[in-house]
Amino acid sequence: MDVMIRELIGVDGEERAVTDQRFDSLSAAAVAEPADAAYLVARTWNGGKVLELDAHFDRLERSAATLGVPVRVPRRRVRDVLAEMRRTFPGTPEVRFRVTAVGAAAGDEPRFRLSMEVARELPADLREHGAVCALAVGTVRVDASVKSTAWMQQRAMLPSNGGDAYETLLVRTDGAILEGASSNVYAILGDTLHTAGSGVLEGIARGIVLTVAERLAPDLTVSLEPPTLEDLAAGRVREAFLTSATRGVVPIRRIGNTGVPVPGIWTARIADEYGRWLRAHLEPLAD
Repeated sequence: MDVMIRELIGVDGEERAVTDQRFDSLSAAAVAEPADAAYLVARTWNGGKVLELDAHFDRLERSAATLGVPVRVPRRRVRDVLAEMRRTFPGTPEVRFRVTAVGAAAGDEPRFRLSMEVARELPADLREHGAVCALAVGTVRVDASVKSTAWMQQRAMLPSNGGDAYETLLVRTDGAILEGASSNVYAILGDTLHTAGSGVLEGIARGIVLTVAERLAPDLTVSLEPPTLEDLAAGRVREAFLTSATRGVVPIRRIGNTGVPVPGIWTARIADEYGRWLRAHLEPLAD
């Protein structure tokens, strides 16, 4: 089924359907998103429940303010419309959705573009055998605190290892592996979980990982120093994985041309803890 798109106008969220644009995925619909707007992507779980949606809204408002087009999200209205959109899909499936906030120009009202597709579960093979990641050395976000449509469209141009990469990792010129183009990234060196502490988007899933990793101490410690290409080349990376709010924990089996052991014991334990945390904190999409 095609992506469903609605727009809400103003702080009260007057609704209008968008029927003149047809896309078969949220990724394809990115080309129709307004430039330099803020957005969030989330999904439902376990019969239409969501995780940390208010935290997504908070970050959306912060991103819009940083872009110079501050907005206040009509949260209850957005939740209600998202729930109604989900019910429109046959069988009321789990869904993945994007909310884009377009700041008001002079004399205009802010608008919110709601796009939704049926959620596609990750293939079991990917969770079991891991993802392939390409490297984009020297490519980093201009402002990692902002989740903007400009970056969403730019990342489509990143290298993909000849097309077989699941994700592209952003690497500073000094070799620090910061994050994925649409995810956060982690590596296990010895018994320490490494992930960048700055210069990356503070993902919702990243916050959960850092929280649940504390439960594994003292056997596992956490360092907010990013893993590096030197660590990778020297064989110091025992495990690696990426996370996002719509995918959870995804193991990595290859970074560039270097293989990474899969399955990883710590990755599996973190994925289990993440799953427990998610199930304990799900909430209804709407009242």
